[in-house]
Amino acid sequence: MNKSQNQLNRLELIAAHFISELKAIFSDKGALLILIGAMLVYPVIYSIAYMNETCTNLRIGVVDLDGTDASRKYVQMIDATPELGVTCQPGSLSEAEKLFMENKISGLVLIDNGFQGDVLSGEQAHVAVYADASYFLKYRNEYMAVAMVNAYFSGGISVKHYMAEGQSFEQAKVSSDPLPTQYHILYNPSTGYGSFIMPGIILVIIQQTLLIGIGVLGGSFSESKKSPFLLPLTKRKKEVLPFLAGKAGAYLLITLFNVAFALFAVHHWFQYPDKTSFLEIGVLVFPYLIAVIFLGIGLSTLFRHRESAIVFMVFLSPIALFFTGLSWPVSAMPEWIVIFSKLMPSTTVIPAYLRLRTMGVGIAGVKHELIWLYVQATVYVLLTIVYYMFRVNRDKRKKEIPIELKSNLPG
Repeated sequence: MNKSQNQLNRLELIAAHFISELKAIFSDKGALLILIGAMLVYPVIYSIAYMNETCTNLRIGVVDLDGTDASRKYVQMIDATPELGVTCQPGSLSEAEKLFMENKISGLVLIDNGFQGDVLSGEQAHVAVYADASYFLKYRNEYMAVAMVNAYFSGGISVKHYMAEGQSFEQAKVSSDPLPTQYHILYNPSTGYGSFIMPGIILVIIQQTLLIGIGVLGGSFSESKKSPFLLPLTKRKKEVLPFLAGKAGAYLLITLFNVAFALFAVHHWFQYPDKTSFLEIGVLVFPYLIAVIFLGIGLSTLFRHRESAIVFMVFLSPIALFFTGLSWPVSAMPEWIVIFSKLMPSTTVIPAYLRLRTMGVGIAGVKHELIWLYVQATVYVLLTIVYYMFRVNRDKRKKEIPIELKSNLPG
């Protein structure tokens, strides 16, 4: 009977703290905006921004110093590429440079004088490409588009030469390209930037909004100087686990709605690659959420003001994104940064999530990351429990000290 009564009391405590935390969330406009509003807005806005997936019709200028049929054909082929659009043909390189500095064009192609003569005589012709390498997406598209035009233009010339020597069209094609290159783009056929970066970005958003929201509420609670416990000081050790379970349950409930919206609805709306099942995603994401929630609860105890949580977590956001390897490959990072980055749950979950959902490797293909996430979640849960146990003991000692001093007074 006592055992059943204790279990009932624990369930009642969990329910009480669960409801109390939900009330705190929904009564705090700032926390509500971060935990729910941000998760509804950020994934959609970012996905809309990357909706076009690739940079197309980049404005470039062509300086055609040759002015022949061959050079005009070459310019037409550049303009026909999906990546580039020839918007102007300046008369000189200095005029083109001025347009580039005024941001009216994003690149420049220079066709040198004597282009057609070199082509007809079988000598090497020269074409120069000027692209801004400080903007890698534009630079990549401009360079690759011109390289593709060069390949097709050169191939056409070679075929005509071989046909003039008496070969058939099919023989000429083989002679001009005896070892053709075939490449197959896996998992992201459109080479879209949105399909590459958004699935990982969404998981970072989930992590950071959770950490900021929990930190804001923790800072607000610290400002109020209240105790988070309901039981008397002598019984609070028994309340630590129900308190943390109820608190974490409230955040988990809200986050599950966010996950359903961001990882499934947004993913479907913007047609990101999806080669796995809901169950496998849930198995991977669950320990990630537990690790983030308890990391947030632990960090929230450090903030004495709600503004401190916002400043610290916003400072942490770009670092968390960098650690994932989305902006820079992990293999190119120093070893000590890679080791340090494992403290963040997003560092482990994002590569595993991309392999699971984009590549379709199956849950067995990410078992090492899955094990580490469960270990990480367990560690953060235990550290949080140890901290609150320490906090209860500290509060108990503080209350006992005045009683002991009073008993030692004379008379």
